[in-house]
Amino acid sequence: METWSLNHPEYGLIEVRVGFDRDFAAEDPSWPGDEADKPGTLATAESPLKERIKLWTKNPTERMEVRVNGEVQHRYNDVASARLPLFGDGPKGELETPAGLSTDRTKPHLKLRVSSFDELLSVEFREGDTVVEFDPPTGSRGAHRRETMQSSELKRTLIPMAEGLGKGGWALAVLVLGPIISRFIGWLVGFLPDWDLPDWQLPHMDLPVPSLPEFNLPMPDIDLPEFPEVPEWALWLLEYSKIWVPVVIGIVVGVVALRNHRRSEQEKAAWQQHQAGKTPETD
Repeated sequence: METWSLNHPEYGLIEVRVGFDRDFAAEDPSWPGDEADKPGTLATAESPLKERIKLWTKNPTERMEVRVNGEVQHRYNDVASARLPLFGDGPKGELETPAGLSTDRTKPHLKLRVSSFDELLSVEFREGDTVVEFDPPTGSRGAHRRETMQSSELKRTLIPMAEGLGKGGWALAVLVLGPIISRFIGWLVGFLPDWDLPDWQLPHMDLPVPSLPEFNLPMPDIDLPEFPEVPEWALWLLEYSKIWVPVVIGIVVGVVALRNHRRSEQEKAAWQQHQAGKTPETD
């Protein structure tokens, strides 16, 4: 089981726990999951791509639990990239779905980023303009991602940018590989025999068409101004909007991620100064 944690100066210890029904049921027999008899293994920072794919296909469904100061707030039936409210009504008879569509961004909530293999990569505490990053568990895929990003400012920008480009990668692949695939298909078609298909003729039918009255409306003679010719680059942008729009989104995601990291570090430093300035009398 993975446990992501953040010590908030007001709300206390916030935890996001990821595991399988078997892990949670071992701690709480009333856990509502229905796959407690199926063991699972989470990928680690050292797991190669082949092993990660195998775990993704063989593992049971990952579950998630959110706690504040040890009290359960939410229990989810899956791990997904979403914005989720921090506080809730506690344990229920069924697991929630991490949709997060109606999450109020002005109130305390969590923003999760999950990989394509259902691996939790990052967790952020958010409340209004406040953004603070959780500490990933040691040896997890999230810890590996953070260590890679902390190695340089360039990687901290490029990694979120690449993640933002992920949804538009198919469009870039079509643009680059499309001509190659087209030629390959044309080459294969050359080996197929020529078949003469029968010449099917449909019966001719004359249907009555009503004769509508003609209207001759006076049209004003207006001389429209001559518009400048549209440049080639503008026509290219219009034609390939599905290509460059994801690229722009990826760049924006990378810049915003770098800005949020700096805001997170500033907020954590402010929390530490606040805690250091406390005295027994003020507590």
